[in-house]
Amino acid sequence: MTAGTRHIAYDRERLSVTEVDGLRVLEPLSAALTLARELPHEAMVQIVDALLTPSRWYPGLRLPREPRQPFATPEQLAAFIARCRGLAGAPVLRTAAADARVGVDSRFETITRLLIVEAGLPEPVVHPTIVIDGITSSPDLGYPKLKIAIEYEGDGHRDEKQWHVDIERYARFEADGWISVRVTRDHMARRGAHFVQRVRDALARRDAERKELQ
Repeated sequence: MTAGTRHIAYDRERLSVTEVDGLRVLEPLSAALTLARELPHEAMVQIVDALLTPSRWYPGLRLPREPRQPFATPEQLAAFIARCRGLAGAPVLRTAAADARVGVDSRFETITRLLIVEAGLPEPVVHPTIVIDGITSSPDLGYPKLKIAIEYEGDGHRDEKQWHVDIERYARFEADGWISVRVTRDHMARRGAHFVQRVRDALARRDAERKELQ
């Protein structure tokens, strides 16, 4: 072996190999199982979310799948994990799969959702569908029944066209009585304490409004 590399044996009966640019590598689910030997839970949920989403918004991610289709469905993932029972990494991958969700567009959406749950708050819905004045929107996360939207704003929101779209969308939300919690990478510090508190405040506000109506 080349200096600095590690050798990991794999079960050829249950793990599969594919080819990328002429290089033989483990296919994505098999690679995820191998990574589960080393990576922490949060990182594994990010990986599984990416495998389950039909989104193309993961820079550099190359998966052998049909356009706009996820690499795997939750059912296929569950079947793969069941087949790999007893292999190193399988329990970690199973735990990550339990916390993974379909349709997550980026790893920061995953982190945002996990930090909210970690803080003891209800898990928000991934990309809830909102229709206001005939216009459909899907914020990154939200509590649709409470009219609370949570948006992670990465570099893509700096684009001038997207900036104008965002302003119009938030104005529409506000006019319809929604609370918008906007999150950036800086808000991830201290396990998201800043934005988590804003989510908590929004939930408390809705609870107070409900009690006033009783």
